[in-house]
Amino acid sequence: MSDVTCERPKAEVKAPSLRWSGFAGVVLLVLVTWLPLPAVLTVALGVLGMAAFVLAWLRLGRRAADIPVRRLYTVTALCGLPLLAARPLFSGDVYSYLAQGVIADRGLDPYAFGPATALGAASPVTLQVSHYWQDTPAPYGPAFVGLSRVIAHIAGETGPGPVLLHRLVELVGLVLLAWALPRLARRTGTSPSVALWLGLLNPLVLWHVVAGVHNDGLMIGLTAAGLEVLHLGAERTGFARLALIAAGVALIGTGANVKIVAVAALGFAGAGLARRARPAGKAAVALGLPAGLVLVTVVITLGSGLGFGWVRTLAGVSTGPVHSWLAPTNELGFLAGGLGSLAGLDLTDGAIRVFSAVGALTGLVVGARLLWLTYQGKLHPMLGTGLAFAAMLVLGPVVQPWYLLWTVALLAVGLTTDRTRWILAGVSAVLALVLPPAGGGAITLVAGYLIAAAVTAGALYLRQPGRPRGREPARV
Repeated sequence: MSDVTCERPKAEVKAPSLRWSGFAGVVLLVLVTWLPLPAVLTVALGVLGMAAFVLAWLRLGRRAADIPVRRLYTVTALCGLPLLAARPLFSGDVYSYLAQGVIADRGLDPYAFGPATALGAASPVTLQVSHYWQDTPAPYGPAFVGLSRVIAHIAGETGPGPVLLHRLVELVGLVLLAWALPRLARRTGTSPSVALWLGLLNPLVLWHVVAGVHNDGLMIGLTAAGLEVLHLGAERTGFARLALIAAGVALIGTGANVKIVAVAALGFAGAGLARRARPAGKAAVALGLPAGLVLVTVVITLGSGLGFGWVRTLAGVSTGPVHSWLAPTNELGFLAGGLGSLAGLDLTDGAIRVFSAVGALTGLVVGARLLWLTYQGKLHPMLGTGLAFAAMLVLGPVVQPWYLLWTVALLAVGLTTDRTRWILAGVSAVLALVLPPAGGGAITLVAGYLIAAAVTAGALYLRQPGRPRGREPARV
């Protein structure tokens, strides 16, 4: 029996305290974002709750390989449960999803009109959407916008009902991810428990899928499940082989019809299949997988009645009204713009466009190289996909903390050394804390983070081994 299913006393003794301290942090986060507190306290206490969970998660990672898969499922469910009652945190994107669903439900084209144009600037639905996105058409595929339309039709246009249904849809993605991760980990020789700790219990997943209700959770869940089903098919023969491969392509294709980035996973899976196939099989893979993706896309697009306008709107992602400050290409543009301003020149927008184009071209080169290495057998398809997603983040025009979910899930099973996994865990921890749970002015955010940092540092200091606690004598 593998160490995944065996009970190990050391882990069973240590895990509960970490589980409950993380749970307490999540509860604190939910409570303070509901209570009518001063903004600075909301930020400070919210970040304290986030830090409590992140620290517990990092400590748990030191012994994750010794914890049974079932226990990690339990911990994830326990820590995610309070977030089901949270208002949308870290981002208001779910209200854009709601508005796009309402537009489609009214028979209008969500790929041609933003909420303000389609519903009116004074519409209660439009007013929920961030002013940055009120004039932006839907950038998501017809699978997701079609779901948003169904939710709007069932639950109405405003209130907690539509948000709850969207949250439940994202939980479906997490269930698929929870099913797929241990199985994919076994294929790469990674501990299933470590993969679950890094890819499912990750604070970015809880913050931005459960609390933030981002559709990245549904996309990556469909993609991971599709990869596992695809690999199951590759191990079979006859009709079962064809049926499972077709089902895997359908799942990944549906994920791509939520967010187009899922297409990369199909490319790398195809490279892995083609490498092991005979010449005729290579041709079948090279033609069959893209044809299957196109077929799935056509069926979803025509079945939803939403048309192919979503393909057109994808081009607007890099030229939208907001320049993502986390995107390295944009940072270079801001730097060039700042230098230009010293000479009285307004270069920022133009520089961002130039660096975004350079990033896109570089990304294509990097992606092609990773694909070739996967075909040669030098990279596992899961690792290749995870690295391709990472390249999209580093070189893409738009970066948000929840975008790291694309690469975390695949690298959680693709990375095979402790060092690389801890690098990914460290990046996850930083990005899990960099975005506050609620908004506020610059002074409010700085003061809130300083208070949270001071309290956290003090608590860590008092927890040092040998540190006196109250009247208890110091241990030596």
